[in-house]
Amino acid sequence: MEERNRKKILDILRVLHESERPMGGTRIAQALNLAGREMSQRTIRYYLESTDQEGLTEPVGRRGRRLTTKGLQELNNASALEKVGFVSARVDALTYRMRFKLRQATGGVVVNLSGVEASRISEAATIMQRVYDAGLSMGQRLLVARPGSRVGRWRVNDDECAVATICSVSVNGVLLSQGIPTSNIFGGLLEMNDHRPTRFTEIIKYEGTSLDPLEIFIKSRMTSVYRAARTGDGLVGASFREIPAPAAEQARLLSARMQKIGIGGIVLVGRPGQPLLGVPVPTDRVGLVVIGGLNPLAAVEEAGISTTNHAMGALMPFQALHPFQEILNKFRK
Repeated sequence: MEERNRKKILDILRVLHESERPMGGTRIAQALNLAGREMSQRTIRYYLESTDQEGLTEPVGRRGRRLTTKGLQELNNASALEKVGFVSARVDALTYRMRFKLRQATGGVVVNLSGVEASRISEAATIMQRVYDAGLSMGQRLLVARPGSRVGRWRVNDDECAVATICSVSVNGVLLSQGIPTSNIFGGLLEMNDHRPTRFTEIIKYEGTSLDPLEIFIKSRMTSVYRAARTGDGLVGASFREIPAPAAEQARLLSARMQKIGIGGIVLVGRPGQPLLGVPVPTDRVGLVVIGGLNPLAAVEEAGISTTNHAMGALMPFQALHPFQEILNKFRK
């Protein structure tokens, strides 16, 4: 297979993988265009015929195609260079698919899916509560599921509890629903001094990585979220985004509304063309600093409790998530 054709097929397979239901050519084209990978419906149909023949996809009546087990293996075997930019594309795709009604506080939000050692869930719950209390989490809601249960399409391992936390991509979805497009610049470690954000000490640009930045920082033990929650000083996960300058005031208002209903997330909104925490911003843009959704799990990992984390793991009804006090108290001894 020619390299150019292979890349296009992988793009189509990724879109199908991210969807919870079969997709036809029109919806695939829309998702690809949103991720900056424009492809005509005719071209997509051509490649789908090829992937059907290779057993990478399968038709599901008039609903379109879905990914097969072989197709998923093909995605997992893609080289690192082919995966570069995958995180950025997934952010865009999930933003497009998110359907959340801010006024009613209903609809789907993007969540991270994590696994925590079941034998240490009580200890983990205590640690996570400290992070939520300190306001270093993305929102005020989460879900904790017991071993062997299901969270969406994900079956929880028998030796783990699953934790679903609100992902910072949900901010993008809310802003887009109000007509504000968001550009994702980088994920990084945000230094907190006396409970205030001061600067980014490490950054990873979304367009140049095949892995979620905060997942990397967590497994590298580079965070100090629990210390930040306890003392006000430490390194926490956060991301930097940009929006059009005319939308700055609206973004501030939306931030307050999101905080009120338990989504939260936006830490700082900059000024048009002005650097934010030392990060330069173009003249017609405004910077946003958004807290990392996996910070509670970073604190758990810091305590030596093993976690597995999948940033941007799924779309989940906001109503399925509950206030952290209500959920975590059930698991604390």
